[in-house]
Amino acid sequence: MKTQRSGRRGLLAFVTVVAAAAIAPAGASAAVSVTVTGDDGNPIPLGGTLNIRNMNPALGATAGATDFWTVSVTGPNGAVVSPASGCATGGGLTSKPVDYVGNGTYTVNVTTFTSSACTVVASTQALAFTITASTAITPPPGAALTRPPGSTIPNTVTLPIDLNPGALSTDAFVERNVVPNADGSLPGTPEQIFPDTTARTIAIRLDKGPGFYVVAAHAKGFTGVFAPWATPVALRTFAPFDLQRFSWTDSRGPSYRFSAVIRATGASGRVNIAIGRGSKGKYRSLGTVKIRKHRFSKRFRLTKLGKYRIRFKYKGNATVAGGYEIHKFQITRRVVFRGAVARGASLGG
Repeated sequence: MKTQRSGRRGLLAFVTVVAAAAIAPAGASAAVSVTVTGDDGNPIPLGGTLNIRNMNPALGATAGATDFWTVSVTGPNGAVVSPASGCATGGGLTSKPVDYVGNGTYTVNVTTFTSSACTVVASTQALAFTITASTAITPPPGAALTRPPGSTIPNTVTLPIDLNPGALSTDAFVERNVVPNADGSLPGTPEQIFPDTTARTIAIRLDKGPGFYVVAAHAKGFTGVFAPWATPVALRTFAPFDLQRFSWTDSRGPSYRFSAVIRATGASGRVNIAIGRGSKGKYRSLGTVKIRKHRFSKRFRLTKLGKYRIRFKYKGNATVAGGYEIHKFQITRRVVFRGAVARGASLGG
């Protein structure tokens, strides 16, 4: 009798399970798969660890023909950044936008229901992905001249910039001789500059004089929220050594005197002077002269007529690059005539 009762209980339990399985709706099994657009714009399936930089991602979803479901997204701040989709029966969705509210983990909440009324929850699933939006500026290879020697037109230095995918825009700024803030931004009212999004470069116009040009940038999302600042980049610049004015204040030999004004007002120290005969003759040093208020002058003797070159050489300082300038002249009957000018520069460290 005991064996018969046990057998009946087992049979009853089996029948109950089979009956329950027979009446359970198809929507009770979660068969919804979700994707998010990656940095290259292509969908990536969710389900494991995923890190993207895309600041304008969109969800895609597919489900079985008899599944009933909704999907929503919460941001790293706990707020809803993509509201729940309407109750869907099978099929799927494409390009469901997700608002960027900052870097961190975004959670996709998938809910399935027992019927098309979507009132009784069958299952829930949380799928995560992380956004780490960023911008990077490539540091310059070395120092630069603020302008070409002999010219007053400022140089422009172009630096590569890694723009963040999915950004609405990238705000960039430059200022000279400042210390960046702790977050990577620049103090005061720096000048705004605009990246070339096609070439992925940023142009720095060196029109503020010598010093350190500090560049900062960060990406802006379509929601108006910014990604973190890039690591600031500093470009060291020097004014070139060249003469704004050169004149002979005594052109009657055999004792001659010249006066020169250096264009870079920050020049200090001494200038080495040498003279060479003809176009290839070896230079003979005439010594050095002290710079006073970016000016210098010297008297020297020449006893032979002919063509000469006079060279001015400067070692450089903290704001003016080392360089040289050569002036050609000719002495005929002891009268000096000016000739062509040659220049060169050597950047400091």
